Amino acid sequence: MKNFTGVIVKGTFFMFLFTISLYSQPKLNVKVSASNYLRFGTGYENSVTGDVTKKYFEELGDVRLFVNDFLAGVRFEYDDPIEFGKSRKGITRRFIEFKKDEFTARAGNFYELFSSGLTLNSFESRPIGWNTEFDGAKINYKKSWGKKGSIKFNGTLVAGGLDYNDINDTARTETYSIRAGNFNVSPIKYFNIGGSYLYTDGKIPTGNLNTEISAEIFEGNVGLNYKGFNLLFSYANKVTISKPNSIFTQSKAPRGDGAYGSISYTTEGFGVAVDYKNYRFNVTTPDQRSASDPFKSLPFQNAPSCIKVYSSTLLSRFPHNVDFNDEVGFQVDIFYSPTPKLTLNANASLTSRHYDYFDADTTSLTRYERIDRSAFLPSFEKQFSPYWELFFEAEYYVNKNLKTKLGVSRKSNILYSNIDPSSSDIIRTFTIPVEVQYTFAKIYGLKLNAEFQRAYNSLRAGDEHFWSQLTTLSVSRSPNIIVSGTAEFTNDEEDPSGKKYWIKGELAYKFTSSNTILLSYGSERGGLQCSSGICRYVNPFNGFRLSLLNNFN
Repeated sequence: MKNFTGVIVKGTFFMFLFTISLYSQPKLNVKVSASNYLRFGTGYENSVTGDVTKKYFEELGDVRLFVNDFLAGVRFEYDDPIEFGKSRKGITRRFIEFKKDEFTARAGNFYELFSSGLTLNSFESRPIGWNTEFDGAKINYKKSWGKKGSIKFNGTLVAGGLDYNDINDTARTETYSIRAGNFNVSPIKYFNIGGSYLYTDGKIPTGNLNTEISAEIFEGNVGLNYKGFNLLFSYANKVTISKPNSIFTQSKAPRGDGAYGSISYTTEGFGVAVDYKNYRFNVTTPDQRSASDPFKSLPFQNAPSCIKVYSSTLLSRFPHNVDFNDEVGFQVDIFYSPTPKLTLNANASLTSRHYDYFDADTTSLTRYERIDRSAFLPSFEKQFSPYWELFFEAEYYVNKNLKTKLGVSRKSNILYSNIDPSSSDIIRTFTIPVEVQYTFAKIYGLKLNAEFQRAYNSLRAGDEHFWSQLTTLSVSRSPNIIVSGTAEFTNDEEDPSGKKYWIKGELAYKFTSSNTILLSYGSERGGLQCSSGICRYVNPFNGFRLSLLNNFN
């Protein structure tokens, strides 16, 4: 991709020179926008092996140039070192895009989502160091026909390469070259049908050896939207062929598939939604599960997690890491507003693996075989590694200045070990979050967040039961100042940090509506952090953080 990169950079530079030389020309519409995001942190991390120094410095500068129907963009990135992921220095994003009426063409870097993500969903999440950005070309065409545009078509073609850095092992990089297409057509009002196709060649490292693969994914989807009623169903089928090597001595062509469905109904003051997932992209025996398995779901396949996402800390403390290779489950979410002042929300979810396994070898060796069952629904049985949650929340506006919110959550997460069932990881939590927000004198505000959690973890050497309590108090002056303090306490004797409390203070100041600085100092407990069902462990941090965001238009 180096030659292609040179072409893009030279093309972008030429566009800048061309714009400057023609700036005074009539009918030339020129606009420049830029943003700068700086992050700095210094302190130390706690781990089971001791305290280690932690420093990061990240600088991201983005510039976009609009010239009539053309758009050119460049990102300069300097991570020395980066907080999570692999450090990058220099121009890490550049593209040229042309848009005219219903036609859009882009060359350079891009992200893309096909339908619900069973085939393709590439995105960036810097908080966990995740990035599946493509380098190549993309073409999109949209068109409407018929009375009032009732017939609609939307089609996309993409081609490019991806270097995926494992978020848990940055020295491990998977490389892919893809060709893909997606279309969606609405032949009649309220109804749409679509499909996707993706072909990729890839290299999957296992130790010092690369396994070469080629994979194809076919997907079809249908949708219906009518007077508050929405229906979506997607199904994808994947086949992977590996090139024989010393680890995988025979060429294999295993198939996997995945399905996602969503049905919802919304009317004034009431709504209900049901999500269903059935991901079987690489259902395999317990001893074959691995992040380096060449037949796993691809890193740019990220389907819906069907699990409720929270913004509060303790509700997010023990999340579920979605297994896109082997997981079936559903989520039901209901909201009801009986009065303008009161809103109720209830959520229930259950997910598990598809099958249980047994050791069919009567010798000292191990040979797992599947215990077949009807695997269209998840199971509560522990051998299926179930995760379930019940959540209820009520939000009430006492008056225009005072808002309260009270919730309750019950979670259970089991990671079952077929090799040694007694070492299975079982976590159960009961959490109560409370929020009170009060506004006075029109520009001042107080916000109190208090959370209490009782937890059980079967792998604790001592007391398996422990509790945590977190309180955050924020004072704001609209529109530019927020001062907050957070204190968390626990009686957990086996926390990796070895600590019983964490205290942190933050200051956010807006110079303008487009320029903000955030300062924080203190200690953070850490734990699993997730984005779209993908999780990584973050060590406890103690020290100073600074973030500076500037937008220039």
